[in-house]
Amino acid sequence: MKNILFVVLITLGSFSVWGQSTSDMMKAMGSGKKVKPKPEYNFVGALKFQSSAMHEGKPFKGEQWWYFPAGNENIFAFKMSMPNSPSVLSVIDYKEKAMIMFMEQQKMVMGIPLDIDKSMKDVQDDPKTKISTPKKTGRTKSILGYVCDEWLVESAENTSTMWVSQKPPFASAGFFKVMSQQLLTSTGMPLPADMKGIPLEIQSIDKKTKEKFSMVCTEISNKPSKFSTAGYKTM
Repeated sequence: MKNILFVVLITLGSFSVWGQSTSDMMKAMGSGKKVKPKPEYNFVGALKFQSSAMHEGKPFKGEQWWYFPAGNENIFAFKMSMPNSPSVLSVIDYKEKAMIMFMEQQKMVMGIPLDIDKSMKDVQDDPKTKISTPKKTGRTKSILGYVCDEWLVESAENTSTMWVSQKPPFASAGFFKVMSQQLLTSTGMPLPADMKGIPLEIQSIDKKTKEKFSMVCTEISNKPSKFSTAGYKTM
């Protein structure tokens, strides 16, 4: 799954937490180092995705929400829901190099260090996960009323396509510019100049096993969201 999630990172020039390996995350959580959460985090809108995959012959389905910041605020959040598992909202604070996890059912919140530069560089330096520069195929289609360009990305293990909206649904243009610059600094890979916006659909296939992964945006919400630590116990 690490390969597929890193494709999302390259596409947007953001979401670096998905490029970080599970072992790195466990080390950060087990190190005892904590980051104090801010009182609240504000977002201008969100995308809802339905995801599906085949892993080791077993089907997987889930739901994701991506939350985008207002103006030039340098944060991002995502929530993943899986069957029989409690959902966790994770806020990525790029400026403070931290990840804040809200365990909503338990009303607990925890902040851990997140080395964004190291996460992206480690993944891109790995021959198995290092990917090619995204290439536009020339194909377009409409998703939820937004015209999207198809982009192709190759790695040693996966072939992936992303349908990227030509016009972002949210006023977070400054955020995407900052994250593109972050990606170039961390990995040395510039995004194509005309690769702008947000992917509304992602498809990937494992070259060896032929297992497929899919994420499709099913809802765009322009309703502002505020995630507050009030009423949460800090771990």
